[in-house]
Amino acid sequence: MSSPWPTTTEPGERGAPPEPGATGEAVGTAGSRSARGLSMATAVSLGLRLVGMAVGMATTSVLARYLNPDGYGVFALALTLGTAAAQVADMGTTITVSSRIAREKVSAGRILTTGLAIRTAVALVATVILLVAAAQGLFGESSAVVSVVAVATPLSAASILTAGATARFRPEVSAILALVQGVLWLIAVVVIARTGGDVMLLAWLFVAVVTLQTGIGVMINRRLVPLGRPSWTEVGRILALSWPLAISSLAVMVYYRLGSVVLFHLQGAAEVGYYSAAYKFLDVAQLGPAMLVAPLLPIVATSMSMNGHRRNLVFSLATRTGMVVGVGSAVMLVALAPVLVAFLYGEDYGPAVRPLMLLAVAFVGVTLGYVGTTICSALGVVRPIAVLTVSVAVVNLAAQFWACARWGATGAAAVVAGTELIIGLSTCLLAARAMTSRLPVREVACVALAGVATIGLLWLVDLPWPIEAALAGGLFGVAVLVSRALTMTDLTRVLSRKAL
Repeated sequence: MSSPWPTTTEPGERGAPPEPGATGEAVGTAGSRSARGLSMATAVSLGLRLVGMAVGMATTSVLARYLNPDGYGVFALALTLGTAAAQVADMGTTITVSSRIAREKVSAGRILTTGLAIRTAVALVATVILLVAAAQGLFGESSAVVSVVAVATPLSAASILTAGATARFRPEVSAILALVQGVLWLIAVVVIARTGGDVMLLAWLFVAVVTLQTGIGVMINRRLVPLGRPSWTEVGRILALSWPLAISSLAVMVYYRLGSVVLFHLQGAAEVGYYSAAYKFLDVAQLGPAMLVAPLLPIVATSMSMNGHRRNLVFSLATRTGMVVGVGSAVMLVALAPVLVAFLYGEDYGPAVRPLMLLAVAFVGVTLGYVGTTICSALGVVRPIAVLTVSVAVVNLAAQFWACARWGATGAAAVVAGTELIIGLSTCLLAARAMTSRLPVREVACVALAGVATIGLLWLVDLPWPIEAALAGGLFGVAVLVSRALTMTDLTRVLSRKAL
């Protein structure tokens, strides 16, 4: 597992009044780094994330082979529920805190500490709910494992500390923490596999790894944004901005995580094992959009001081890059799906190939969703996205029951693909309005057509997988350059020595 408690970027609301206590020196954090400096830090972060991705996939391979589809399904469901609880516990506080720290220097420590206190309190409540539900046996054979994993949920609150690093243009910090956790988790899984330990011991080792990662994160944060004293005034300010995000968090949890629960009850642990095996690739691939939006958030948070032309450049580059990352990753996942599943999981996981191909399509929407929700959240566009996510979640849940009952893991993946595409496109449209910018429709459409054409060609040829992968990457890359979805001018901008 590359990250035990991934933080989902959530929405905000445009047109909100200036936050009480905001200072006039609000925009200052950006000036401390040039575009080139930030690009280099992002490149270092990407390198660390790639190493972490390799570690995470190795861990998953060992774990899935050791537990077999049934056992892996049981354990994966427990982690899914723990992650969902942590996601809901965030309630939008991380994105709100990060945006405020990017605008306010003087009270950064107080804002961060207050956010940590809010998230810890909610995480404790989520832990109690999980423990009670597990005690009632609501999760079947996963209930005992869920009760152990739930112990780590309060520790997930410490992930809000990365909000300070994000606001200070230090994307490499969260990458370091993810890599440390990945290595520790790999060691734990290998030990269990070699000693023949059971799933319960594995769950306790998971709690130990999260505890160590939390301690390291607290120590690193002390050098970036030292914690201050929590404030009831700050509690009110944070909650006033983040309450729609809390609603959105619940909705996102429904359409992003609960498919495994529905699938478990309708089709059993083995089908969840296939679905989780495929979904792991989607989780790991999110390092791409995560790296993209890490520097985007603090830039957008102060973008209203920019002129309209510069705002449009920022928005256009973000959406075009997001589309290229999303479609390019989808093309490679489709091309390599059979090989990846066979190599990492073995022949027993053959039924995971088709869900993986559908989840590859979903990744396009995931990437656009990262861009759109980050921009909207940084600018305070909360209520429209809350309405969007809640509406989609209701439809998604109904569709999951119907699709899972008929097609199992493949049906669940198809519903996710449709959901993520709708969310991604809709949030980008909302982001364009929030930044008073124009969506680069031509470039986005060209990238989508290039991806469809490349995948279509792959279906027509039957070549060895290395040649097929190289062909897919080469054709898509050429199509992106020819369509000018990304240009040398864009590269010049991101390598500029000018201060942000």
